[in-house]
Amino acid sequence: GANVTPGNYYLRAYTNWMNNFPEDESFISLPIHVVNPYKEDLKQPQETDIAQSYDIQFLPEGGYAILNSNNTIGVKLTNQYGKGVKTRGAIFDSNNVEVTAFETNEFGLGKFSLTYDDGKTYHATYTINNQTEKTYLPKPKSNGFNISIDNYTNDKYTYINLKTNSNTLEINQNKTYYLVINQNSKISVVNLNINSLKTENTIPVESTNLVPGVNTIALFDDNLNPILERLIFNYNNLSLASVNTNIKKDNDSIQINLKINTKTNNNQLSQLSVSTLSNTNITNVSKADIISAFLIQPYIKGQIQNSSHYFNDINRLKKYDLDLVLLTQGWSKYEWKNIKKGAIPVTFDFEVGLTIEGTFNRAANKNKVNRTHMFSMTNDLNEYASVDKNSNTFTFENYFIKDEAVINFSLYEDEKVVPKVNPIIKTINGKRNLIHSFPTQKIPITRTSKESDLRTAFKAYNIEKLDTVNLSYTKQKSLDKPLEHQKSYIANKYSNGIKIDSTIERTYFNISDLINANGFIVEDLAGTGYTRIKNRNPTTFLGSNEPILIIDNVNLGTNYDMLFNMTFEDIDEIYINTSGLGYGAQAAAGVIRVYRKTGKHSLEKMKLRDYGDVVIKDGFSIEKKFYVPAYYFKSDEVLSKFACLDWTSDITTNDLGMYSYKMKDLGLEAIVLVIQGFTTTGELISEIRTIKMENSN
Repeated sequence: GANVTPGNYYLRAYTNWMNNFPEDESFISLPIHVVNPYKEDLKQPQETDIAQSYDIQFLPEGGYAILNSNNTIGVKLTNQYGKGVKTRGAIFDSNNVEVTAFETNEFGLGKFSLTYDDGKTYHATYTINNQTEKTYLPKPKSNGFNISIDNYTNDKYTYINLKTNSNTLEINQNKTYYLVINQNSKISVVNLNINSLKTENTIPVESTNLVPGVNTIALFDDNLNPILERLIFNYNNLSLASVNTNIKKDNDSIQINLKINTKTNNNQLSQLSVSTLSNTNITNVSKADIISAFLIQPYIKGQIQNSSHYFNDINRLKKYDLDLVLLTQGWSKYEWKNIKKGAIPVTFDFEVGLTIEGTFNRAANKNKVNRTHMFSMTNDLNEYASVDKNSNTFTFENYFIKDEAVINFSLYEDEKVVPKVNPIIKTINGKRNLIHSFPTQKIPITRTSKESDLRTAFKAYNIEKLDTVNLSYTKQKSLDKPLEHQKSYIANKYSNGIKIDSTIERTYFNISDLINANGFIVEDLAGTGYTRIKNRNPTTFLGSNEPILIIDNVNLGTNYDMLFNMTFEDIDEIYINTSGLGYGAQAAAGVIRVYRKTGKHSLEKMKLRDYGDVVIKDGFSIEKKFYVPAYYFKSDEVLSKFACLDWTSDITTNDLGMYSYKMKDLGLEAIVLVIQGFTTTGELISEIRTIKMENSN
């Protein structure tokens, strides 16, 4: 909308159970950068407009550098947006003698080896934008251990190199240290007798003996204090599935065919999400992926830049690049002091859905069995619960109910319904706060000329802000999908019958828009949570101008709550009669008649007059169907460079791992499919496929 403030937004997701842990287990999305064409006069700053600033860190592998020992030092160079920067540099000692060189990759990461000599300091020089910078390296500890790990040059082995100096070995004689390798509850411990160690020690580990994914390697002293730690990623035996894709043109559509391939070829039933972009799209589709979200992100404190890079077309170089990521991430998010405490005390409940507590405006009859019936057509609710005779309360637990849904409650004494009761309801877990504050570490933000390009692309076809838009709908006879209920009621022939199909769903954003376009006005009553419908043409001075609502042959009068808790997916046909012709004098303000799709519960036999209506607050948001705004198609630049052309978010394949669907053919030479998901046996799916279009059917 025109009032959206431009800037970076984040999506954060969490559960109440996460509040039990000292670590922040919430999900935080990468920045969602919002551009508002209406506010271009505010001039959003671009990278070229802002003085560049950089942050370089030199990070000893394992945590510390040790004097008179060969150390591996990681390098991390980022700009003011947290984005990695590529550079080259050299390391000099205090005599200004160059001792080694380094360079960072496209993500701003690199490493080098350095032996700290006693009595010397070291600094790095490097060049950014033709300007030479100088930074001093961290000082070493006189005693201790450091670590260097190689798990990318040999597919079969992971080499753990423990290094120290002679002074450390001498003062720790006869002590036993412990090398620990773990992931979650899986742990291996190697006892290290200091008397048997040298200043450099190589411990080869068969990679197949490591747990797939992130492994934490730590060294503990004889008092079980951690003195170094290193995260590595084991690619061996990862549970990953692949996708075969092909495309076929079908008239004005494209049929996309997917086939999931697993390592065992067994039980390939899968859940997928597929986004479609133009191959000329300049947004970064490799920023995030399900593999890193599941296998890496839970163990680290920060964010990984372009995480899917490490899991598409895996090779030795990408394994090396991911190892640089983990080397420069530092220690794990999970601190050993918390791990050693054991099980956490449970203070916050594990919640599934909403818990509804309520009472009625009359005391329970202690001589009878008291029950309440919870009913909702749009939420498919038809449940009973006992009413406590002493407290006059009832509880429904673990229900997924839409926000602002209208729920009906009745009271039964024995088997007889008590008429016209007034329920008092509250949801006790509809809104929970997370005790962890939003993290302060910098999340990579991409800020380039793309923003001004997008603003220019929108401006190119003259977007005009309008105060009010009145739409009109012309009924068109559908030859493919005729109206099935036109003869179900005599007055339907005097009504504007509308079949809810894909054309209607693309034309109107929601049911309110459809009704607004067909002779009525939909008003949200501010501060009340209710919606009203009025006839555009006044009836009489004394008569109501609110139409009657009928759903599945049940007359709901002017209570429209059930209608506005529906989506187009719930409705088969709507008959709109603005004159009320065929319904009699009581329908002078018109009638809206709704037929739901086959298989939905009917209201026909429900005695709603005996139920008390309650609007549920803090319920679950209704999932909206993805669509591409029509005005995107007016600009080839917006469509090809910025727009997501299609998003199918809830794909379930068949048992053979196959699924086909269609999208509009936009005449592109090639498209990019971003596929994320998992199989029912836990294999993860993450692929980015560029597919050239066929020239003929």
